[in-house]
Amino acid sequence: MAQTFQIASCLIEVREPARPVRRTLILLPGWNYPRTRWCDSSSVCTEALSRGYRLLLLEMGKSIYASQVFPETRPDWRSYPTLRTLIDTVFPELQRRHLLENGKGYLLGLSTGGRGVVLLLAHTGALFAAGAALSGDFDPHLDSRDPLLTGWYGRYSQRWDEVDNPMRLAQRIQRPLFLAHGVADPVVPYQHSQRLFEHLRSVRPDLPCVLHLDPKGKHDFTFWDKYGRLALDFFEEYD
Repeated sequence: MAQTFQIASCLIEVREPARPVRRTLILLPGWNYPRTRWCDSSSVCTEALSRGYRLLLLEMGKSIYASQVFPETRPDWRSYPTLRTLIDTVFPELQRRHLLENGKGYLLGLSTGGRGVVLLLAHTGALFAAGAALSGDFDPHLDSRDPLLTGWYGRYSQRWDEVDNPMRLAQRIQRPLFLAHGVADPVVPYQHSQRLFEHLRSVRPDLPCVLHLDPKGKHDFTFWDKYGRLALDFFEEYD
């Protein structure tokens, strides 16, 4: 059973498992991927439904989970959901509709969706039980010409370090985190996940956090299917 509805600028699709559940998996797609891409290109949705998760598929478009629209943000990107859209409007409404309960939600994202997982966990306290970020971009200083960051935040500047920097904000994460990255990823270098993991080990040694670096992994659904399913195994430890 599936239903779709709009909350603010975010279109949401709900897919229910065959048996009643109380836990919810929010799937965050990569940049400009349709909300259904997780389900259309991997077995993760089918597996999650079989395990009893309610699925929420979010249409994020060209969002990179920036906290806001800036004067330098490309005009054609300004209508997409931001971090605050989700935190201030979408999640409270999902809670009101009894589709998301405190401590019963899980986040799984790929590429920019992985970035979104880390930023959301850093801002939502104990709302979610755990999160998983695959092939995410976390260190803005690794590429000062990144077209997605320049498109949202403007050219490389102090803002890149002080605003929405996952490396800085990650120390606020309160819930377990699963990280995975392909060493052969030609789009987002694996050092993003490696640096985030090492930073968390330093500043938050008490935080349950695992990192999988796949020597042959690339930026594709062969990788995301495998590690998306492993992320579901990780979530089972924190149900």
